[in-house]
Amino acid sequence: MKSPALRTRLPTRSAAPRRLGHPQMAFVRCWAEGLDMAASWNRYMFVDGAADARRARGELQRLLDELRSLARAHGRPEVAALLRRDPEAILEQGSKKPTLEEFRNRQPPDFYTEAELIELYQAEFGARDSRSPARRKQRLRERLVLAVQWLESVGAREPRPEDPVSAWLDERVAARLAGAGIQRLSELTFWIRTKGFHWHRGIPKVGPEGAARIVRWVREHESALGALPSPALVPMSQIDTAALTPVRRIGIVPLERFAPPSERDGSKGINRAPLERCKVAAGNDYEAIQAWLRLRVQGTHTWRAYRKEAERFLLWSVMERRKAMSSLDGDDCVAFREFLAAPGTEWTGPRNAQRWSESWRPFEGALAPASQAATMTIVRSLCEWLVRRHYLDSNPWDDVPKRPDAPSMPRLRALSQKQWDLVQGWLSEQPPSPALRRLRFILSYAYMSGMRLSELVSSKVEWLRHEQLDDGEWAWSIMVLGKRNKWREVPLPDPAVEALQEHFADRGLDSELLANPPDTPIIAKLSLNAPLSAARLYEVLVSAFERCAADIAAVDRRAAERIREASTHWLRHTYGSHSAARGVPQDVLQANLGHESLATTSIYVRAEKGRRHKAVQAAFGSPRLKA
Repeated sequence: MKSPALRTRLPTRSAAPRRLGHPQMAFVRCWAEGLDMAASWNRYMFVDGAADARRARGELQRLLDELRSLARAHGRPEVAALLRRDPEAILEQGSKKPTLEEFRNRQPPDFYTEAELIELYQAEFGARDSRSPARRKQRLRERLVLAVQWLESVGAREPRPEDPVSAWLDERVAARLAGAGIQRLSELTFWIRTKGFHWHRGIPKVGPEGAARIVRWVREHESALGALPSPALVPMSQIDTAALTPVRRIGIVPLERFAPPSERDGSKGINRAPLERCKVAAGNDYEAIQAWLRLRVQGTHTWRAYRKEAERFLLWSVMERRKAMSSLDGDDCVAFREFLAAPGTEWTGPRNAQRWSESWRPFEGALAPASQAATMTIVRSLCEWLVRRHYLDSNPWDDVPKRPDAPSMPRLRALSQKQWDLVQGWLSEQPPSPALRRLRFILSYAYMSGMRLSELVSSKVEWLRHEQLDDGEWAWSIMVLGKRNKWREVPLPDPAVEALQEHFADRGLDSELLANPPDTPIIAKLSLNAPLSAARLYEVLVSAFERCAADIAAVDRRAAERIREASTHWLRHTYGSHSAARGVPQDVLQANLGHESLATTSIYVRAEKGRRHKAVQAAFGSPRLKA
């Protein structure tokens, strides 16, 4: 009786034919040598994940089907027949063999010559001799190993960048990568090089272990696919950033790597104020920008936004306008404004490319009118400060009037109640883990407090308040340090407090919130009670929204599209929108959100919009009355 491992079956259909690479051939060779299939899989086929004996046998059969076809294509039917042999079955069948006539009747009629038929018979059953089954089994294995080695020499090859991902990786993994736009191996390696160690975030169901297996496989084939940079192999926390930063050079590179030519570095800028009046320790434009950035807390959202816009302005002035930033005039500023609406392809790159990546660029594409206005506001303020510090003699933006364009139509970036309920339902269906429990808390905490990203990561125990109100009730709130360095007090509803208590208990902290050290962060890293960075929190939430959207797309496509757009700031807008819809007075909402103007808060008032719509519908939407 033949082993189930080697039953003949039709090859599995897939989106692309699986290639025969050296790992696959090594796996087949392990079978020929009689090694454990599951262990061999985990050694050579690890890129497709761990396997039990059943999965290993299934993949072995698929590979043998392909190898038999390869042997026949090269005019070696005896090798194809040999690969049908099961060495283990020899021990079961003993010396029992069919006659040559019985063997002939099993084959397709008039397909083999007599000589070929005898050769096939001998390949399958060996010569009639008195050797023991064990000896014949050993001889068969030796012949199988030689056959596999020959097939590897004629059929195996290295993966190529243009190959489909589905040709080399497990079809389920390939489908998940395809959902993120990764169709070919070149796109896969580009993605890893661009996004770094956590490249898999945002790709549903490709976790850290699966990502590590894929990276290991890419590294084993780097001679064909290209080497991966070191930041793509380990977390940034384990990298010496000083050693990582390449030599500064001329080109469209991040600010910390940019080295303009001496004639354009600003040391002799036309608009430079007299050196004896200068009140900033800066000999060139780069140093002046660094002095301006040091006024903000490094790593905050504001600091990153200011660095981004100053970086764009400096790079454009040197590389595109071929002037020092301190030599720009009003005409140059107008040209920069026009450039923002249509930056060249050499200025644009993929979203969220790491600053160490060669794929990094200052823009993802043309800026929307609102983004253009924000950029010009920041660079105006930069030049104003440089004038006040007597680094610049005048502000070139003073000659540039603001465009009288009509303001863009406001678009509320908030989730509806139905969409928020879908997110909550998706969370409840995820397998439990410390990361999931933290995610649930972060979402509820951000949703019920309306805090900004920078405020969320900065919040700590000493900001919490538990006070008795005038009516005798006790209430929780949190002091928040917001924009323009202003404090505000935000009430925390009971569900938010309960979520915070559970979150603290999950972290091994005291559920009596105020009993914890004052500097204990509200939101922390998984491994230790250290603050989570703003960038990491943004990644966590955006990745969660993308995974949720992918999973619910079949249920509600429009809601999935909306959730896929969501980011951290959407939770703040959702808080405002839902609060207004539930009747929270505008002045209360204004204070909770920290808005200077009530007009800003009014965009969240959707309940009034609903009532107006229903009133008009009642008046005009009923059937027309007959005369």
